[in-house]
Amino acid sequence: MKKITTSIAYSLIAVLLFSCGSDKKETESNVEIETQIVEATEVTKNWEEFTVKALGNTMPEMKYDLTNISVKEGSWVRIKLVNDGIDPSMLHNIVFVNYGKRKAVAAECVTAGPTKQFISNSSDIIAASDLADPGQTVTLEFKAPSKGNYEFMCTYPGHSGIMRGYFFVK
Repeated sequence: MKKITTSIAYSLIAVLLFSCGSDKKETESNVEIETQIVEATEVTKNWEEFTVKALGNTMPEMKYDLTNISVKEGSWVRIKLVNDGIDPSMLHNIVFVNYGKRKAVAAECVTAGPTKQFISNSSDIIAASDLADPGQTVTLEFKAPSKGNYEFMCTYPGHSGIMRGYFFVK
């Protein structure tokens, strides 16, 4: 009789352990909840979206189709940079910098070279996109800085003097 009671007790313990489930379901539900939180946060962000086209196939022709961008302080900015060029040498990016620092940052970015996609580690850079090959679109997302005037430019060598504009945060 004692043997049967011990066997039943072990069986009950085993059943209880297995019926409680595994951590897998708990982990899956935690991931699901975290995903919902991220999606909810994404929806509540105040996005300001712009499409900026990089135009032209020669140095004299190249330019951005927008030269002024205005956003609200604290908003989230999404820039879609569309490289409309077809010439293989027309690679472009878009880099947002502190006002008055465009020339110095452009020189630093050229020095950074192609392995860093012509983006330096300058503290004057607010946000920078990847390089867009001709026909390619890249997206840049960042939070708008404090109120003030800023600039944007292409830091590919030789482009910053022509491909530039102003970024106003109100």
